[in-house]
Formats: sequence, structure tokens, C-alpha cells
Amino acid sequence: MGNIMNKVVSKWLMQRIAAVFLAPLLIWFLFKFDNLMTYSYSEAVMFLNNKINILTLSLIFILAFFHMKIGFSEIFEDYIHDEKIKKFANLLVLLISLTIPIAAVVVMIILGL
Repeated sequence: MGNIMNKVVSKWLMQRIAAVFLAPLLIWFLFKFDNLMTYSYSEAVMFLNNKINILTLSLIFILAFFHMKIGFSEIFEDYIHDEKIKKFANLLVLLISLTIPIAAVVVMIILGL
């Protein structure tokens, strides 16, 4: 029972830590994104030439999808009772939470070169 509780508390804590780091990053993103929508393609590429912008956007993608993965895992744990479906759903969310951030970071790096 103690090991299960440690795992639950660990997931809860990791999700909260991700949320705390995401909050200021998302505020930064909202201010930058407002300007980014008015940029031409070349101005958007120039935005990605700034390494701090790439790093910040990469952190947002990684943390947001990490936060999402933990949240969905908890939802599946609570509401899906068939173990096979639960494992498949968790695997699907894991694949999505790895694929999209990695693809986004790679594209930002390529555009920023």
C-alpha cells in the first residue's frame, strides 16, 4: 500500500511542478504570440533565430505535453476499468506526448537555422 501511495503522490507532485513552471511560460507565450500572429513568414523565422525563443517554446511544448500525459493517465486510472483498454490508452497518450513535442522542437530548430 505504501508503494502505491508513493507513486500517486509522486505523480501528483510532478503534475503540480509542471503546472508551476508552465504558468509563467504561458504568460510569456501569450504576449509573444499576439505579436507573432502579425509577423510575415520571414519575421516568424527571425523570431525563431533567437535561441531564447526556441528554448522557451521548447520548454512549453515539453512541459505541456508532460503535464497532459500525467493528467490523462490519472483520468484513465479513475475511469477505465478494463486493463487492456487502459494500457492501450496510456500507450497512445505516451506516443502523442512524445511525438508532438519532439516534432515541434525539431521544426523550430530547423526554421531557426
